[in-house]
Amino acid sequence: MIGRGTRTEPEIANRPGGLPVRRICPAAAVATLSLVLILTGCTKEEQRAGTAVNIFERYAHARAIRPNPDLWVAAGNHLDFVRMRMSDPFGGVLATDWYRPKDAPGERLRVTINILGPDLEARNLRIAVIRQVRRGGVWRNRPVSASTVATLHTTIMRAARFRAAAKGA
Repeated sequence: MIGRGTRTEPEIANRPGGLPVRRICPAAAVATLSLVLILTGCTKEEQRAGTAVNIFERYAHARAIRPNPDLWVAAGNHLDFVRMRMSDPFGGVLATDWYRPKDAPGERLRVTINILGPDLEARNLRIAVIRQVRRGGVWRNRPVSASTVATLHTTIMRAARFRAAAKGA
């Protein structure tokens, strides 16, 4: 039995792409968009002015850990070539999706960076790297060289200190 609003298989198959389309009420779309803009705090003045809003100052009441902004930017800049799986500026967590190096096709890596405090110190930067190798069609965890993690840690700390010195902190 075909109920109201359903489509038969031939109708779906004849559509470009073959996927059903769900229609949205225009009033509901406008209401949803308005709610999203209100909740995110976007105003036309900010959009026109083109000024960058410091997210750490704007949402100061919402942060729990208060990660160091220089460490946050340095870590984000060093992982910008990989797609991010999670980015939480208030909790201080950056997590990448799986990255496959071009020189090692049967290998993939995932990086998670935790920024643990407001001070620009090495103890506030924790890095975890997961490495997997494909053997027989199955991905298996393999150890990561300690020097790889140490090099990444040193590079991010150096960039964060350089950024802090450049802005006079």
